[in-house]
Amino acid sequence: MEKKKILSTIKAAIPAFLLLTATSAFAQEKDKPKQADVTYQQLHSGNLESQQGLFADGIKLKMNLSVLEEANASREEFDINEIPADDLYGGIWNNSGVHTYGALKSLPDSFKIDLTRFTMPFEGRMTSNFGTRGRRYHYGVDLKVQVGDTIYAAFDGKVRMTKYERRGYGYYVVMRHVNGLETVYGHLSKFLVEEDQFVKTGEPIGLGGNTGRSTGSHLHFETRFLGKPINPNFIVDFENFTCHKDEFIVSNASFHKTTQSSRKLVTSPNYKVPTPPTSVAKSSEPNKFVDGEVKYYRIKSGDTLGAIARRNGTTINQLCKLNNITTKTTLRIGKSLRIS
Repeated sequence: MEKKKILSTIKAAIPAFLLLTATSAFAQEKDKPKQADVTYQQLHSGNLESQQGLFADGIKLKMNLSVLEEANASREEFDINEIPADDLYGGIWNNSGVHTYGALKSLPDSFKIDLTRFTMPFEGRMTSNFGTRGRRYHYGVDLKVQVGDTIYAAFDGKVRMTKYERRGYGYYVVMRHVNGLETVYGHLSKFLVEEDQFVKTGEPIGLGGNTGRSTGSHLHFETRFLGKPINPNFIVDFENFTCHKDEFIVSNASFHKTTQSSRKLVTSPNYKVPTPPTSVAKSSEPNKFVDGEVKYYRIKSGDTLGAIARRNGTTINQLCKLNNITTKTTLRIGKSLRIS
């Protein structure tokens, strides 16, 4: 009897308890600030697959997987184990200098450079332009940085050189890009990459500094093609930190030197972007991109200079001369040799 009485009391108390709990929860929810729904998408990094639990203002973002897949797919067009633009550069890949292509005899009369994947190395104001500087010529532009500022790769590519030059560039990086350009980053305080490392556009390559022939912390930035300097202003809009167009056509006229002083800076919205002369001198040398007379051979496992020469109807001496190598040079698998 006593047990029945207790059960009856509990059953009667349950509805009252549930009503009290619901009322309390409603009151708390009513006083709680409403959190806005996040409806936008955001890409936080070039290395998209490694990002887990991305946050913005403390709110976890819901990423659209198709956006990630599309962005990453565009990065798989180039094999990172290959040398960028290897055929164009005649198989020459070394760390002996910024302009190491004097042995190249075949140059394109014109070549299209894809600029769509550009990243500004550093968003700093220009402190010195491309142009004359006393007895020396300034082959790049200087951008103001502080020591320790992060410097980024301008395009996808591979690090050809990390070197120190006491009376010149200081600590500097040279990159060969997939699009055929080479870029130089001078006066760094520290390297964040190594030679032969593949780097994606926008990834850190070094820290800004004041090393070498420098009178203040800055980044010296050059754009080169087959070792020859091109005025970076032809390619980059340094006021808006982007490229003028999605592509740039390199011709002999692109290497034109200006008589303008390097002190002439890009400081006004009315600044007129310099353009290369319209006349283009045609090269008399054979050009594989035009007439197909220049041929290359990609080195395979077990190849020797003698075997390559016999297979392609040439001599070891001719191969060495065409490729600026010696008979003792190690043949690297996958590298291109010019054979004619």
